[in-house]
Amino acid sequence: MTAPAITVLMPVRDGERFLREAIASILGQTWQDFEFVIVDDGSTDGTAAVLASFADRRMRVLTSPASEGLPRALNRGLAVARAPLIARHDADDVSHPQRLERQFAFLRDHPECVLLGAQVRIRSPRGWILRPPAWRRAVTDMAIRFQSLFDNPFVHSSTMFRCGVVRDELGGYDPAFASGEDFDLWSRTMARHPVGNLPGRLVDFRVHPSSTAAQFDAEHVGRNAAILERNLRTVLALDDVPARWPRVLAGLQTDPRLCGPIDGGELVAILGAICDRFRACHPGVSDDREVRRVGATKWGQIACLLASRQRRAAFAAFARASRLDARTASRFTTRFAALLGLGRHVRPVNTRAGGSSRHLGKP
Repeated sequence: MTAPAITVLMPVRDGERFLREAIASILGQTWQDFEFVIVDDGSTDGTAAVLASFADRRMRVLTSPASEGLPRALNRGLAVARAPLIARHDADDVSHPQRLERQFAFLRDHPECVLLGAQVRIRSPRGWILRPPAWRRAVTDMAIRFQSLFDNPFVHSSTMFRCGVVRDELGGYDPAFASGEDFDLWSRTMARHPVGNLPGRLVDFRVHPSSTAAQFDAEHVGRNAAILERNLRTVLALDDVPARWPRVLAGLQTDPRLCGPIDGGELVAILGAICDRFRACHPGVSDDREVRRVGATKWGQIACLLASRQRRAAFAAFARASRLDARTASRFTTRFAALLGLGRHVRPVNTRAGGSSRHLGKP
């Protein structure tokens, strides 16, 4: 039997609500040379019935009698994958019709690239299109490495990667990461190989309170802090990372309330030190437009987070955003101004920028 060009890998656990639409979006792709490996990780709802309702020879369903957890479920799928390329997909997301075709073409033309993501369009459970300003993922290899110092630079269900590297060389997903397993794997990947994101939106990424990522807690912050510390050491060539940096950044990435009271001055100083060190390690990045856009986005998020309570630090952060990229900073202007005016009556702005976080309110 001839191996397919792509294996689409989708885990699901109690995903009945959105599963049919997710599967249909893969079966309706313009690129048809794929197998569709679905891992049912101990579902107890109507997931099995939805899966059984599809009669497509490309679908292969692996069933676990009890949940093994997301990393192990993903590794089960990777173990049986027959294609040289793996496309991740989630059971509550929708891939646009040309997603596989466009990612396959890029990886065919850029054999050095091991991991490729894309931009996503954010959808509410009711189908509303949400437009949070900080969900754009860095596109170039250098900007992705910069973004990895404070955020996950890939949206998991938008990724396509080379199986021979990610599974066989790197060992796939680490079961020690009950959450943040993708951020850990992508960080290990980019430490050895070139990576990228396409600039176009190829996936509708659904945010809803019942998703796994909506349940992230302090333990998740700890896991992400460990990943960020490793990235800071690698990308910034640091022998010793200040202890506060990873924890503060991980809290901001997931939920600002999980990192305790925030000192605006400390936060601005941490981000400023990271940016300065990155410029010192990578001469010329000050003229890199994509790096400047990523930096401006993070400074804009910090400005909004601090605006209602620590205005001096907030203005300093917004000024940094504007100097780096005025166009990017302008996307935060309305929110920033509103937070300045409403003061303590406004909840902290959500600074999470993608990848593993799905608990967003309507903007």
